[in-house]
Amino acid sequence: MREDFEKHIPEIEKAIGYTFSDKSLLTQAFTRTSFCNEQKKSDAVRYSSNEVLEFFGDGVLSLAIITVLLSNNTERYEYGIKTPLGEGDFSNIKSKLSDKKNLSQSMKELGLQKFLLVGEGDEKLGIKNEPSVMEDLFESIIGAIYIDCGMHIPTVVRSVTVMLDTGTYLTKNSELTQSAKNAVQEWCADKRRRLPPPVYKTVSEEGPDHKKVYTRACVINGRVMGTGVGKNCKIADAAAAESALALLREEENKNGGVSEVRSPDAASKLRSLAAKKKLPAPVFTDLGECDGSDGYAKMYEFECSVGNVSARACARSKSEARAMAAKDVINALKGV
Repeated sequence: MREDFEKHIPEIEKAIGYTFSDKSLLTQAFTRTSFCNEQKKSDAVRYSSNEVLEFFGDGVLSLAIITVLLSNNTERYEYGIKTPLGEGDFSNIKSKLSDKKNLSQSMKELGLQKFLLVGEGDEKLGIKNEPSVMEDLFESIIGAIYIDCGMHIPTVVRSVTVMLDTGTYLTKNSELTQSAKNAVQEWCADKRRRLPPPVYKTVSEEGPDHKKVYTRACVINGRVMGTGVGKNCKIADAAAAESALALLREEENKNGGVSEVRSPDAASKLRSLAAKKKLPAPVFTDLGECDGSDGYAKMYEFECSVGNVSARACARSKSEARAMAAKDVINALKGV
């Protein structure tokens, strides 16, 4: 109950690096709708859930992450600011840090979800440890801090830095500081490889004008190295570049040296088979981490589809998952 929750407030404040002036805001951040609904039946007091705080927290979190990136990766000079990163790089880091799975994993590490106030039904279902619930709690806490501190962004940033452990996260994931497109560009430009720069081409456009879905291909030295899907060409290109980068790294590791972008792989075999059967080009979609993936044993999921035939696969690396999905589609097509 709420009275029991108040005993844990000092512990929670220590974990998030912020002491509330108005403790009721922190309590609201931990109050789920199911708890409020049950209390209406037995209590004249109408408690408020954390839904609105979650909404505010979502937007404030983005601003806080941008502030962290701005502070750590830019410097002022006579013509404005300068930074070693591009727009795509910043966008990539921000999306990874604010990703739902990263937020829920951070909350899991803090262990604060156990203090959530939920209805008896939700308690029995054990929803406190569901990723979406932990993500909501993270954003609700940020929203509560934002209001309590008088909308003082530097204060919010300090707590976000603690709760997300941004320094450690970015150190462990240094590849996030570069967008996939830039990484592919630099890969090709490396003097050891001497590859022509990647070219991005539209494979298909589907849907009405107001809701187009684009499939784009990353082509290197005349070979399609990756495809991606998105609501605009920029998003599709990023997905295609990430797919291409995974394949480039996989082939170079297999060859034990510099990739020449010519070794056949499952994706290439699938493209050849699709062409032979006069089917659409294969489309690879990065589905992120698999359900059940954790910080100690991450698993990644890829979907591969050719026309109406599709397959998904999970593996310890994106390149492996991509290849496994392609092989499953090949086997399915051979039986058609």
